[in-house]
Amino acid sequence: MSRNMSRQGREMSGYCAEKAAVPIEEALMAFALVDISRVENFSLEKEKGIPFISFVVKEKEGAVFIEPHPLFMADGLLKEQKTGREILYRADYMQGSREKFATGVLFAGKKQETFFGLLKSNISSGNAKADIMGIYSYLETHLTLCGLERLAEEEIAFMGKEEAGSADYREANCAYYREILSYVETSRRYLNMWSSGVLLPPFPERSVFMTGWYQEHGSSQ
Repeated sequence: MSRNMSRQGREMSGYCAEKAAVPIEEALMAFALVDISRVENFSLEKEKGIPFISFVVKEKEGAVFIEPHPLFMADGLLKEQKTGREILYRADYMQGSREKFATGVLFAGKKQETFFGLLKSNISSGNAKADIMGIYSYLETHLTLCGLERLAEEEIAFMGKEEAGSADYREANCAYYREILSYVETSRRYLNMWSSGVLLPPFPERSVFMTGWYQEHGSSQ
């Protein structure tokens, strides 16, 4: 995930508020007929197995349909919702190596929140419709992996600059963050292959990895 992609996600935080309302039947039809395989953008995210989220936001007599976006981008699309507004979400994801989807109903509170913050607060407040299929933890893990991937790619890019440190320090750090990217890829595969009780691979602890790298390459920190 590049710096440009993460910036694009931030810039789209007001996207929902800018969409025009349509008759609610039209919005619900588009919502029901979502087909991720036909989404023209985000081919890389689809290949990686990142969940996609779409929304229908009720607005007066109509509704706003927000087309599917990868989880890490969709998370910022609800920040400007008004108090009491009802929001339907659809998560398209993989489980047991099969394409599945789950839907839920959220209610916007007084505080402006991300999709994930809103989902969490709705679950905590006892909204039984918020997470009917129990995918909160699955989505939370995917969102965490997206953050790790972004961090690793940004660090690898920074290590290409001389001001980042000595040559062996930069090489060691690049090796570590490549290990993080491998961890993210493997973890996504685990998440999307198994239907329940997923145990992710052990996280590559930085101190252990770096000690081993310097020992193997005979360099000093």
